[in-house]
Amino acid sequence: MTTVSPPFVYSPLPRALPAGYAAAPIFAGEVGATVALCVVVRTDRKGSGESVLVPLRETLDGRSVLGCLRDRSGRVLEFVEVWSQDPSGLSRAPAAYRESLSNAALDARWAAKCKAIEEAESFEGGGLIRTGFEDSSPGVLFVDSKKLAPLAARDQRTGGTWTLCTDEALLAKKGMQPYATTLARHLFQPEMGEQSDMLPVDMVGGDPRGLGLPSEAAAVNGTGGLMMVRRYAPLSLEQYLDAVSGVDGEAGDPEGLLSMIAAASLGSRVAAGGWLTLGATDARSRLVEALHLKLMALAGAAAAVRTHVASTGTPLLNLTAQSFRVMMARGGVATPMLWSARPVLSEPGEAVELSLPGTNSSFYMPSKTGSVSIYAPAGMMRATSGKGWMRLRNVIAGQGAGGNASGGVILEGTLSTQERLAPGKGDLVWLRLLMGASRVDLYATLDAGTSLAAGEFRVRTLPTKLTPEVEARLQSALGVPIPDVTFDVVPQLSTPCDLYALGVLGIRALLVGPGRPLPVVLDEVLSLASQAARDISSGADLPSRLLGVFESDARWGEMLGPQHVVAAEKGGKPIGVDEGFAAIPPRLWMGCLAGIIRCLTGIGPDARCRDYGDAPAGGAHRVFDVLLDDLYAVLGSCRTLIVSDYTTTSEIRSVVAECLRSARG
Repeated sequence: MTTVSPPFVYSPLPRALPAGYAAAPIFAGEVGATVALCVVVRTDRKGSGESVLVPLRETLDGRSVLGCLRDRSGRVLEFVEVWSQDPSGLSRAPAAYRESLSNAALDARWAAKCKAIEEAESFEGGGLIRTGFEDSSPGVLFVDSKKLAPLAARDQRTGGTWTLCTDEALLAKKGMQPYATTLARHLFQPEMGEQSDMLPVDMVGGDPRGLGLPSEAAAVNGTGGLMMVRRYAPLSLEQYLDAVSGVDGEAGDPEGLLSMIAAASLGSRVAAGGWLTLGATDARSRLVEALHLKLMALAGAAAAVRTHVASTGTPLLNLTAQSFRVMMARGGVATPMLWSARPVLSEPGEAVELSLPGTNSSFYMPSKTGSVSIYAPAGMMRATSGKGWMRLRNVIAGQGAGGNASGGVILEGTLSTQERLAPGKGDLVWLRLLMGASRVDLYATLDAGTSLAAGEFRVRTLPTKLTPEVEARLQSALGVPIPDVTFDVVPQLSTPCDLYALGVLGIRALLVGPGRPLPVVLDEVLSLASQAARDISSGADLPSRLLGVFESDARWGEMLGPQHVVAAEKGGKPIGVDEGFAAIPPRLWMGCLAGIIRCLTGIGPDARCRDYGDAPAGGAHRVFDVLLDDLYAVLGSCRTLIVSDYTTTSEIRSVVAECLRSARG
């Protein structure tokens, strides 16, 4: 979840915070320091619903608030995002997702995420600001919202300091769940030893009252987990795209937004200084440059995703336009402002890898099942959770029995459920059933084609190691309906899903505008892809086939022509199809559309990936190379329309002049 930031973050830097806001140092050792890491505190809260700190984003395992680097005079040198680990968001995830994680896994993922951000954002010194708490907890942190100073997390009753308990021996003595292998987290007071209370983090949640702290305490890291500090990017990618298009977007008037971009990047307000072409007020010049800027933004977004996946080895599976922010380089007023934009990945991936016995394939589970997003391909919607009945038909024993040489038990049976399931090829189902006091976890394939009744699916499990007692219970349960079987359908998903999301983002960037919402334009692009695929047997490449489709019916140019890259100026005449193609050559535009269509896995034979799990083993990030190759190719062609080669142009003029002289002679 993303929260809209207060408008002052767009103001020129460095500067003092405006009235009603102040900076509170986080660490006691930095009070009075030359440069201090602070959180921004609301000192004048008019509404009871306003929080003391300024929230920015929440994820399943963390949250961020607005912070800053402040010098001794009180000036803001840099706005930052202060992230703290908070696994309470996992309660919104499916049970199977949570059961695939542990505190040790969450800590490792947090450290890997920090490393990925550092590697991806080498922009002006890097997006990550190292504090040392990326893989080692700083403890429970609060600030005094009145004194604007760090506040020790000390219980007023006992005098003990609260911190996260990772002492496995102490947890065991207190009868608590272990830290490393579960998701249970507890706060305790080390000074109190075994006499300390154990407070579950999911119940206390950083509430100062539950920790015996004064009411003016505001939690910076109330759960005592890991932390991360990264540079704050003031603009969303959609804000930037709308500004380039010249449309009223989520930030309102585009001219006002451009002023804010200028202020954030240059530290001063400059009039229309963002464009490279001197004739940027001309419709054709603006159209070509806008296309180039948007293609650069898409390439930057794709490169950011590729770097993140290469670093973590895991797909994102939650990619949308909201996953990106835009950073602007700071420079002089002569630098084209819009050309300094760089997209950064602000929403981390939330996919979790399942460890499946009996298979060498990698299966990743998204954090949400059954949810619908326009940026998600249809295959992701097959991820479904539910309950049903299980009837066992056969139990194939381990090594040497029934031709099963796997060493594990294989079950065959029928799953009956009222949930609407549409399993695809390669999908698995995670089954959880009770055999007496023992819970049995099984992974199986679904086959609706061999079932006889609606709502029933034949299943065959992967070989699973079971105790003799559980195997005997399963044998005795043959033919007996087993109730309350919990299941999760696990589609084989990987980076082709993220590639699909980037394709939809390309449609959002190039074709969406006033009166042209994304669902409508996406539907038109899918129709275009289907029409072009009809002639695939001709052997012509996709751009050529797309050009043929446009030439066969003028309506395609009206719907999906390059004139939609920019919006008509207020009170001005919209750019027509012919004018659009006069500015942007048809072959170049078809290359842009072809690059988008190749991203859309599952929509036809022109897609680069065969299915949603079609990613190279050990190199899932290489899926994005095809998109980057397409974008770099059209960017090279587009650049020649903006910046001409003086030598080549001189040679052409010489040839023309010579021809004219010959004609006159």
